[in-house]
Amino acid sequence: MSSQESAHTRPYVHLPDESTARDLTTYLVRAKSLDPKAAVRLQARGDILGVTVCALEPEHLLDTTPTVLGLRAIKLAEPADLDITVEAAALLDRLARIEQEGLQLALPPVAVTAGWAGRTPPITGWEKSGFYLSDDARQTAKAGIETVDGALPAHPGHAVVSTVRSRIWSSPVQTPNTQVPLPAGAAFALEVLGFLHPRATEPMPVWVNGDWVRISARAGHVLVRSSKP
Repeated sequence: MSSQESAHTRPYVHLPDESTARDLTTYLVRAKSLDPKAAVRLQARGDILGVTVCALEPEHLLDTTPTVLGLRAIKLAEPADLDITVEAAALLDRLARIEQEGLQLALPPVAVTAGWAGRTPPITGWEKSGFYLSDDARQTAKAGIETVDGALPAHPGHAVVSTVRSRIWSSPVQTPNTQVPLPAGAAFALEVLGFLHPRATEPMPVWVNGDWVRISARAGHVLVRSSKP
């Protein structure tokens, strides 16, 4: 089933309550802060809606920036069947009116193309490979953001910004409690997308499936696929 067919047969998804709508809004606002033109992939099978956004991705073949995705799973008030990628801004416009619409979130009529949306992580076959402490992720993200800010000149061009970010977020971090290497960009996504608990230390399970690594926090998942020039 194509994205256009899915959108036609199910023009909306029914959220269970206002709290879920507010959480989804916050999540999409965070994604949009990373990219004003951010896309969001909506995948529903039954009463679970997967909402995927991109925190980092390579810009060209020689770019070593990993593909880093954020995934939130939302329980719907009624089943749906769809797979569509749309602009986050368009979805936010509809979320702003969702209370008047009886919590029925209308899907934007126009689908968009996003390179990362074609790199789909597997659904099954994941094997556990230790855990990643939320405190470690928070410290890594903070240090990386400060390093990026300190490495950029006053008026950097796009190429400079891309090079600096690629170097820093592609760098491996120390993860003594897991058997697989993680790039600093994974911690960046966990922090920026709001997946890290602000007041508690959380051991987040790490899962592996082929080229993909998944970090599962209570608030959502971060999926990482390293780029190889």
